[in-house]
Amino acid sequence: MKSFLYILLNEVKRFFTIKEYRVLLLLGLKYGRSKRYQAKQVSFSRNKFNIADFQSFFWQYKQIYVDQCYAFKSTSVSPVIIDCGANVGLSALYFSRNYTNAKVIAYEADTNVFKCLTDNILISRMSNVVGINKAVWINNEGVSFSVEGADGGAVSSNKNAKTISVESISLVDILAAHQSVDLLKIDIEGAEVEVIRSAKEVLKKCKNIFVEYHSFKGQPQYLHEILSILSDNGFRYYVKEEVVLAQPFVTKGNKGAMDMQINIFAYTV
Repeated sequence: MKSFLYILLNEVKRFFTIKEYRVLLLLGLKYGRSKRYQAKQVSFSRNKFNIADFQSFFWQYKQIYVDQCYAFKSTSVSPVIIDCGANVGLSALYFSRNYTNAKVIAYEADTNVFKCLTDNILISRMSNVVGINKAVWINNEGVSFSVEGADGGAVSSNKNAKTISVESISLVDILAAHQSVDLLKIDIEGAEVEVIRSAKEVLKKCKNIFVEYHSFKGQPQYLHEILSILSDNGFRYYVKEEVVLAQPFVTKGNKGAMDMQINIFAYTV
């Protein structure tokens, strides 16, 4: 009974003390019945935002605004933030508004999703954000990109998947353009292992790195390699489950193609 009351009171406390939590609930009430992969414009906190899929937008809002997962402290006068996998630009909006002197470079590979991103940059007057329609990859030779319609698009070698050809840019070249990077965000749906591996010699340019790691069923797991690369570059890290499995021994992964999804927060001290 005490545990139930604690959870209930904690949620009530969040409702009254966290504005963004109230906004999240209102978004759910207003748009929660939206069909998947249905492009539309939503309104929240005096913002109008073009989205490709409400469900993915809803959980992005929770992660970015309610949980404040990308918050960091910077001593730079003009922080450099590189957003790899910017989607429709909700993370870019957060960076733009919370780090007003920052230079935000937002990469998004999916052409339809990128259209939402560029529209939102204009609508929300993100003057310090530059959107680039390229996949962050290990080279600049272009890639086949699997189009999912929301936030699950990915570099793909699957011949049966619906793919488009997109331009690519290597993370090495991205980092080469900057003397220092305050935050490198990497949310590129499975390409993160090869990309981090390819750039392991230049990651020291970054002060903070966020990586969403994806482990796919039937494929080798590389979480240990990513953590080792970060450690070798002098980072400490914190690891947090993005998808929580109550009975991992039983389920052995969630129902989709992935059996683990982990957020990695790496930082220098």
